[in-house]
Amino acid sequence: MSTPDARGPHPGHRTVRVALGVLAAVVLAGAALVIFTPLPAPAAGGTCGPSTGSETAAQAFFEPHSIGAGPRPRAGTQARAEWDAFVQQCQSAADVRMGTSLGLVLLAVLLGVIAPGVVGRVMSSRPTAPAGPPAGWFPDPEHGGSWRWWDGRQWGPRAPPPTAPPPAPS
Repeated sequence: MSTPDARGPHPGHRTVRVALGVLAAVVLAGAALVIFTPLPAPAAGGTCGPSTGSETAAQAFFEPHSIGAGPRPRAGTQARAEWDAFVQQCQSAADVRMGTSLGLVLLAVLLGVIAPGVVGRVMSSRPTAPAGPPAGWFPDPEHGGSWRWWDGRQWGPRAPPPTAPPPAPS
């Protein structure tokens, strides 16, 4: 007995796509937060910005000269070593944040663009309903010699067919 192929779009596919899209949007928002939140104050003191507040990672990354360390001291002095350490700490914090945000953007692309297609193919390749024989009379496995009606989903009463004898098993 053959059954029609029950493959096709899975009913939960749209729900999964929406959930992945929402998750991707949340991850993108996290990436923006990482980029546009002011950098932490360096251990050397001061702020990583041209004023009394620190600049964002995006500002420090794309405009490293904007780090508020003041004028560059003369080479070979203690002030120069401190200045270099201060700038390095600010730039390092900016680089780490930009790398983190890049990773989050790539994760968002994976979740929002690539994963829905993969999940859709996996869900569509699985049957949505259990395959079974079509409706008809079949030998009753519990009571030898009698027949039972199968409606395509569940077994019905035990009885002979109403008008014709059951088909011979093949």
